[in-house]
Amino acid sequence: MRLALWTLLLLPLAACNLQGPPPVRDGLAVGERRLVDLEAARVGAGDRVSPSVRVYWLRLEEDGAVRVGAVSQGLGLQARLRLLLLDERGVVQAVSVAPHWFAAEPGVAPLGLAPQIATSPADPGVRLNLRGQAGQVFQLRVENYAPRADRVRLYAQAFTPNPAGQGEAFTAGSRTGAIEFARQFDRYDVSQASGYLRLAYAGPLDLVALLYRGPGDPAPRALDPLRNCAPVDGATLLVVRDRALVRAGFDEEGSGRYTLSLSATPCP
Repeated sequence: MRLALWTLLLLPLAACNLQGPPPVRDGLAVGERRLVDLEAARVGAGDRVSPSVRVYWLRLEEDGAVRVGAVSQGLGLQARLRLLLLDERGVVQAVSVAPHWFAAEPGVAPLGLAPQIATSPADPGVRLNLRGQAGQVFQLRVENYAPRADRVRLYAQAFTPNPAGQGEAFTAGSRTGAIEFARQFDRYDVSQASGYLRLAYAGPLDLVALLYRGPGDPAPRALDPLRNCAPVDGATLLVVRDRALVRAGFDEEGSGRYTLSLSATPCP
């Protein structure tokens, strides 16, 4: 009976490419930086790669947003690192994909593992953001898929998210926001706006801006980086999000940052 129950507990983890209960070492505090030594990944039958893994508890002492990152100190651009954020029960919340974006689940870009090309000289490596409440506990899983051992700088730091998109009125000019969390919605009140709305975005997210005429509108007008202009007249609510609610980035150009603008200039 115990064996059968244990097997059932392992099934969800296997589906997320997690090999059984993670070997939690100790805690990583918000504001802490540390060096972590990861052994080389192992290659098994059928060239299946088994990463070396370290897992830490991450406990939030206060409400807010936290960024966690892993930066290779040994392999540099040859590094193959991945971060997985899980809740206290071991359910995946986010996974790093590349230096400039992350996803809500591993299946979005399974082991994309792009080379560590820094978007900022001060912060290369792979990163992801989370938002939680005081007392909430997460598991942070650091994986090395490289065939060589690596020394990794691991950190967790609080930050202030872009404040745009909290339901404020948008009637003229421009607004610059950013999709910084998995499953994030940015909302703007456009009930008093007129003219034409344009969306400017260049990055890895599948970003969409939706103009709703009212609650329950089944067919909002949609803008994206290609079809990036639409009349705003008649709309009451503007929502900006990743189309599938699975990708997120950072408040940086070429990542999660976007710009909305309202003007009297008609769409092409």
